Amino acid sequence: MNPLELLWAASATAGFAILFDLRPRDLPLAMAGAALGWWIFSALRSAGDPAIGYFAAATAIGLLSELGAHVLRRPAFLYMVCAILPLVPGGGMYNTMLQSVRGDFPGSLAIGFATLQAAGAIAAGLAVSSALARLLSIGGRLKSP
Repeated sequence: MNPLELLWAASATAGFAILFDLRPRDLPLAMAGAALGWWIFSALRSAGDPAIGYFAAATAIGLLSELGAHVLRRPAFLYMVCAILPLVPGGGMYNTMLQSVRGDFPGSLAIGFATLQAAGAIAAGLAVSSALARLLSIGGRLKSP
């Protein structure tokens, strides 16, 4: 794992965060989420199935965003959207269309399926992290007097 990759993921996220009008005090959390997500994805991608890497990275980004949102009293969505951007399988979408235009429909279907699998794993990871945060929040409220 090249540490420069983490810097690029965090930098790309900072650019999108500025574009989305995130406050300067919110940038570090969004950048940390992107670096954490890319680190987890890179570690698990080389170990086996990329979909597991996408799922684990999205779950970690979601949990960090929920925790940061709770501490900073801001919507978690702000951090999630920016931090998840380095994981979005844009190259897979492009290659799916490229193979379709070239007439390689079996190749297009294979790449398209892998791209949909990655997008589904990202969505599932964010949903699981959001559900866990809600469960922990509800559990904390019920136990306190």
